[in-house]
Amino acid sequence: MEDVLASEGFYMGPPVGVSMWPMLRNRHDVMMVVPAEGELHRYDVALYRRGEKYVLHRVVGHYGKGPKKGYVICGDNCVMLEYIPREDVLGVLRGFYRDGRHIDCETSRGYHLYSKLWVALFPARKVCKGANAAVRRAGKRVLAACGLRKRDAASEAGRK
Repeated sequence: MEDVLASEGFYMGPPVGVSMWPMLRNRHDVMMVVPAEGELHRYDVALYRRGEKYVLHRVVGHYGKGPKKGYVICGDNCVMLEYIPREDVLGVLRGFYRDGRHIDCETSRGYHLYSKLWVALFPARKVCKGANAAVRRAGKRVLAACGLRKRDAASEAGRK
């Protein structure tokens, strides 16, 4: 992907994964990423590298000063914040195609409204995801206690 960004000046392809759902659908929509030039702003969607994988997540803030500056980043379907140095950002999402319709990340009013609302709802989304996970864990325990679901070896090992 880095080679394509450098040689072509943009990358177009489907997103892989669910971290940016509901905005980008796994292997369904088509995204257009351009090389990152200058400072990214809050609500921009940055492309960066995490190990061998490329990650596309939203900038929700900034941290640091001088050479230690970076971005606070989180996927739209995530609740964990990441702190990414500026120099690790490779590109920025400029638009995407959903069901044949082009959404321009720079000019679409609907996209800007979605971005601001989604970031503003982060605390509520975090609480809901945590509550959902707790309910799922409790449900699995109840089913296992009733003999309706076998406990797996990993959960048994974690109890000891």
